[in-house]
Amino acid sequence: MALAEDFPHLTAEQALAAAHSNAKSGSSLTILWKIIANTDTRRIGDQALEQAQTRKIESYENGLLVDILRSGGYLLAEIDTRTNNIVALHLVLVEAGGSVKDIESKCHGVVKLNDAEVLVKDTVELVKLLYSTPSTDESSLASKFYGGNFLDADKFPDSLFTIPDSLRKSGAKANEVREATALFWGYLFWPSRSALSMPGFSASPAAAEDAAEKQRDALKAEFLQRNNMDPSINLVNFDDIQSEKQLQERIELLRRLNSFLEDSLRKKADPAIVGANLSIVTMPLSVDVDPNQTGQYVSSSPPKSLFLWHRVSAGGFAVKEITWNW
Repeated sequence: MALAEDFPHLTAEQALAAAHSNAKSGSSLTILWKIIANTDTRRIGDQALEQAQTRKIESYENGLLVDILRSGGYLLAEIDTRTNNIVALHLVLVEAGGSVKDIESKCHGVVKLNDAEVLVKDTVELVKLLYSTPSTDESSLASKFYGGNFLDADKFPDSLFTIPDSLRKSGAKANEVREATALFWGYLFWPSRSALSMPGFSASPAAAEDAAEKQRDALKAEFLQRNNMDPSINLVNFDDIQSEKQLQERIELLRRLNSFLEDSLRKKADPAIVGANLSIVTMPLSVDVDPNQTGQYVSSSPPKSLFLWHRVSAGGFAVKEITWNW
């Protein structure tokens, strides 16, 4: 295995040249986003690759995220100079063998360059919030959604951060529904956040998240045992809530459980590893129109996040749905 110190560093000139070789004649290129490799990201990329090889784990997208950690990566927009529309996006990186690779994805609708630039920035900022917000503070994310609140599960059954139906039916106060929903998703999303603390994440996000989910379940069992509670209780099932008092008690229990999870994550997380892995999950992979509705756009980021954006009257975009493309 070639160590990252010996690995070529991708430059903007190399990225532009690689994309240009695949671009249409007469189109122009501009950099939408970039990740610059450093000593920490290269070291962590080496560790991830070594772990995957030792444990015989299949690497995500042939090692795409590891390659970006080790050499850097660029997302470029190919633009029709007559219309200023995006023709295609180019994700450029250096493969393990040292060759520069351009991964091209065509745009299927009209996306103006200035809209693409805003959507890329918004995608990066939202992903950072999703992975950086503690599970006890998830209620702060509600304002990021279209309409300023968590999503209706009836309208968006496949989305993350929807309000559980049982909370809607409980007749609870709006602030209690919001807090319970935030804690619910804080608990469910914790393994995805914890997975970033694992050196092998870039090689196999799925394996890292599976391990993190087992950690969460073990920590939950420890929390219940410490508090002399029934080990079979499901604190994120609100179907058995019959009164406002019961809901308030459940909210308090979830708050304590999520705090317990956060304490554990803080103690074990290496900021360098988390920072490196956070940089690659915030790397936008695509921007395009939503073919099903005018005024809506989609973007994606690794390893599996899809975002549906709606143009708002005040200008810019608000996220309308978040799904896993897994």
